[in-house]
Amino acid sequence: MKRITQCLQIALLMFGGAFLSTAFANDNNSPTHQSAPSQVSTTSIQPSEAFPKNSLPASIREKMSQISLLDNQISIWVKPVNGQMPIIDFNSEVLRTPASTQKLVTTAIALDKLGSQYHWFTYIYQKGLVVNQTLYGDIIIKAQGDPSMTHERLKSMLGYLPKKGIRHINGNIIIDNSAFSGVARDSNAFDGHGAHAYNAQPNAFLVNFGTLEIDMLPSGQTFNTGQLDKFGKPVLGFMPTDNSQIAVQVLPPLSDFKFPKTLPAQGGACDSEPNFRLTSSELLPTGQAKTTCGRMTQWINFGDGDVFAVKAVKGMWQKYDPNFTGKVYTVSSPQTLVGLPIISYPSQNLASQIYQINQFSNNVMTEQVALSLPLTVNEKISTYPKTFGYINNWWQQHLKSPPPIMSRASGLCRDCQISVYAMGELLDYMYRQPEFEIFKASLPIAGQTGTMAKLAKRNHLNPAIGRAFIKTGTLDDVTSMAGYVLDTKGNMYVVVGMINAPSASGRAVGVLDEMLAVVASF
Repeated sequence: MKRITQCLQIALLMFGGAFLSTAFANDNNSPTHQSAPSQVSTTSIQPSEAFPKNSLPASIREKMSQISLLDNQISIWVKPVNGQMPIIDFNSEVLRTPASTQKLVTTAIALDKLGSQYHWFTYIYQKGLVVNQTLYGDIIIKAQGDPSMTHERLKSMLGYLPKKGIRHINGNIIIDNSAFSGVARDSNAFDGHGAHAYNAQPNAFLVNFGTLEIDMLPSGQTFNTGQLDKFGKPVLGFMPTDNSQIAVQVLPPLSDFKFPKTLPAQGGACDSEPNFRLTSSELLPTGQAKTTCGRMTQWINFGDGDVFAVKAVKGMWQKYDPNFTGKVYTVSSPQTLVGLPIISYPSQNLASQIYQINQFSNNVMTEQVALSLPLTVNEKISTYPKTFGYINNWWQQHLKSPPPIMSRASGLCRDCQISVYAMGELLDYMYRQPEFEIFKASLPIAGQTGTMAKLAKRNHLNPAIGRAFIKTGTLDDVTSMAGYVLDTKGNMYVVVGMINAPSASGRAVGVLDEMLAVVASF
């Protein structure tokens, strides 16, 4: 059953396997800055208490044996944050596919270099004269890679034009998204499921995470079933009052686009939902909706980010200016901009962005943050080679381990590799930085929030529940965890585990759950 609470988690996206994203956080709800992790005990684990190199606790061995997991398929690295030596060091320098734990690389480096209060800005320039609230000329939108230009925020940004005295545009709207170059790939290239929201591609003017939101809205009332979903949130049931049809809306509103305003529906068990096929001009439904499912929401990758941006901007502006008949188009080369922008629209701050990324493993947001890094050092145009060059340079300046091998920033890649030692060294470094608490707060809490909430259903007695702050990663044949765990005495540990093995995404998570339990029980 699709729950209303799921609509608050933009089922996007993105994730090396977790396939859910988040509702839109705002700066007021962002983690607050604290300069030092004062709640952590300073008692250190002595090297004599460590397990011998390339050995594992018996309980982890038992979990491995249950699924016939081989030694060469797993790496684990555990180190007290105030100690010099790891206490578990198993295959720690073997390169492994990290899946979405790789998002920690981008979010950590961005936080370290830019600070939690960093904002992206989207600029709007006026080209022409305004007479009687009509602009005789063009509007130029200069995009800079905002990771979360949701449909609500696009509406808000364009709503500043009437406030600036422009209620009608007798000209065109030009979207300058030249800040990123050559960054979009075929959405089907990774796994053949290009319509899935986690395959959305980056764009300097990324609208609504590159996805079309489809809301299906039956008439009726919700009620609390007394159950919890896989994220630990209350499961809401729905009592319909009209079993014949449901209303449909799409967001953002698109120009020159057709979609059904209603769908035929029926009552009965909520055991299915409609499917949709999306073209650049039309949304085509198949199947029948069940009114007992309540509100249902799907997100579909639009595919071509430029076309989507054009349709979204024109569709949204026509809400303010219904008589607008000009063209909206993108340009891939920087435009000559005259004068100052009439609107400088800030993004949510970086703390909010990395919270959304790490809690719900949002792929395309991660790509946006990573691609923005070269722009912060006076590059006019960002590319993936420049981005990974930036990351490698930072790594070599701050850490001793080899830098990760990356072809995408989000971990939605099979040729990306990193060792658990390198990931652990990054996490250890972040612990010592002034904004560590911001970084830690972005990580899901074991058994309680984000992609780690499911731990409570797998084993509600796991001692790591509420005491581990963990980024997860999942791809076919890959499962991984990385973050921080508190033991029974309040000591904090860096913990990294990666498994690359056939069917690892389905069968091996229990091994890493046990890794967390072992550390939390120290």
